[in-house]
Amino acid sequence: MNKPLFLTLAFFTLFILSLIITAEPIPSNVRLTNYPELNNEEQAWICPTDSNIIIANWRDFRLGYRQVGVGRSTDGGLTWSDSLVSHDMQYFGFDSKQSDPTLTADQYGNFYMSNLDYDGFGLTGGSIIAFYKSTDKGLSWTGPVQVPNVPTLDPNLFEDKQFITIDRTGGQYDGNIYCSWTRFPNPDRIVIVRSTNGMASFEDTIVVGPQQTSTGCGTNIIDAGQFSIPVVNSNGDVHVFWQGYALDSAESCTGVQTIKHVVSTDGGQTFTYEDTVTSASGYMTANGGINTYSQPVVDADITGGSFDGNMYLTFTNTGPEDAMFHSDVDFMKSSDNGVTWSERIQINDAMNSLYFDSFHPWLVCNQEGIVSVVFYDQRFDDPNYFLFDLIAAYSFDGGETFTANHRISSVSSSPSNLKLSPIPKPWVINEDGSQTPLYLDPMAGLIGEYISVTSFHDKMVAVWTDSRDGNSEVYSANWYLPMLEPRLLEPVQEEEFLDTTTISFRWATSWKNYEDRYRIQISTDSFFTSKLPDIWSDSNFIEQSLSIGTYYWRVKTFNTTETDSSDYSLIRTFTVVETPCCVGIRGNIDGLGSIDITDLVYFVDYSFGDPTGPIPPCFEEADVDASEDLNIADIVYLVEYMFGSPTGPEPLPCP
Repeated sequence: MNKPLFLTLAFFTLFILSLIITAEPIPSNVRLTNYPELNNEEQAWICPTDSNIIIANWRDFRLGYRQVGVGRSTDGGLTWSDSLVSHDMQYFGFDSKQSDPTLTADQYGNFYMSNLDYDGFGLTGGSIIAFYKSTDKGLSWTGPVQVPNVPTLDPNLFEDKQFITIDRTGGQYDGNIYCSWTRFPNPDRIVIVRSTNGMASFEDTIVVGPQQTSTGCGTNIIDAGQFSIPVVNSNGDVHVFWQGYALDSAESCTGVQTIKHVVSTDGGQTFTYEDTVTSASGYMTANGGINTYSQPVVDADITGGSFDGNMYLTFTNTGPEDAMFHSDVDFMKSSDNGVTWSERIQINDAMNSLYFDSFHPWLVCNQEGIVSVVFYDQRFDDPNYFLFDLIAAYSFDGGETFTANHRISSVSSSPSNLKLSPIPKPWVINEDGSQTPLYLDPMAGLIGEYISVTSFHDKMVAVWTDSRDGNSEVYSANWYLPMLEPRLLEPVQEEEFLDTTTISFRWATSWKNYEDRYRIQISTDSFFTSKLPDIWSDSNFIEQSLSIGTYYWRVKTFNTTETDSSDYSLIRTFTVVETPCCVGIRGNIDGLGSIDITDLVYFVDYSFGDPTGPIPPCFEEADVDASEDLNIADIVYLVEYMFGSPTGPEPLPCP
């Protein structure tokens, strides 16, 4: 008889193994900033014509108030020089404050930098989005070029959180530069501007995320949102994403935080009305007082390869599955130019992620279509989950799966060291040996609001805020794409297979498409001394028929030439056990779902057929009297139930 099986899963490793991250070596960490004070909000870009040249920028407080620092490396990130954007290149001169640095480059090696310039009075003073350009790989800069505001500087407006991108597709709008940001005061709106002449000038701004209201809101007007980011897809379409509040209906003034999206098909001249990509948790706080939010970080595959046109989105999020209300780094992708989006998947892979926060991701898609993500994560500080590290993960299969996580920071950072103090700190050493005290501006947040990762083929560079030195410093790391041990995905914990004897195994792709092979080992003991024959696969999925018993499994990655390999994955275990196939009550002998005369005929044929009749499909359902044997007593029981006067014994329940 055919007895269905189900698969019950349990992790084999001890709880402490949930803290273990890939054994790939941590890359060398290099402090980029030379002044031991507050620095944060970093961006970086590898020069596409010379990968030894890397440019970074960040928010810098070495003068005691917000300025923008610029770093340059000529040896691939091993060493850096740093300086400030000089006051004679700022709109308000020595009264200027600068903030919110962003950075990009075109395919010819020209770098473009955008900063916020303001006169020091915040929302009551003037502000400008300023652009700078370097045509000599970051050695020198020209600018600032002003992005149009309103006809003149308007003290009632304040620009915030501008991000930039450039069209590198080689198409009709190749070279166009796009910048989107939030225009305050509240209620705010999302605006975008473009340059079609290499940043020589900018056109007027366009509102793509308008202020919101509804009849249910009365006279109240709702913010459009914050944290916008533009991206150009492979067909030249310009997309803008931001975190915004979505009203439920016209009749109410309620809603939820979401990620919103618009698109332009004419090179940024006109945009569609906004749509909602997904709901998101929005503004929250990680342990240690770090502000988090669901800023969408997006990139597109413009390689012309297998995943060309895919768009990739990552964001900090606390979803309904996060019972402890700690944030994860979630991911979605679109393969139809942003019309539809995949289900969310979680990039951070620690098994105990319910107990700590992962946050502030940044994402990039390289020239081969490989997606890399970096983010902060508190997994290594068990059980307090207060300290945080920089973590990376990679997708080699167009965003279908992400690898085991890769630790990038070599020392954990403490939020306590990020807190600002208004107490003078005498650290400036003058030429005569005296020290000049510095008063810090306390309005800079704990860690800033973004970090960065950049890639050029296999070369990776990340920049982030790090407090290992007792201050908020910019640290960097450079490394090459690693071959990580596989991240096992399926079977997953407590999954059940009720109707099949064939078990599906799936793991994350661990290396480049068409260059990866996998060895799968399945054993009846945890030391793999009694293992089944090794299974080799060129994909990250197999199916295997297994008999009843407990099994352990692991996977190892090789390149196709077998000249390089990863470690084995962590071991997982599962048990295939026999289970009753009966559902509800006994007596459905023919397996057709009801109890009637056909069941009686079926059992008689089985018991008295010559030499035997059809075997009942389910033993438990045919064992009408629950005697654990099929015999004449079951027929009698069934006859009495069906023809007894006034009625016979009721069918017994299944086990």
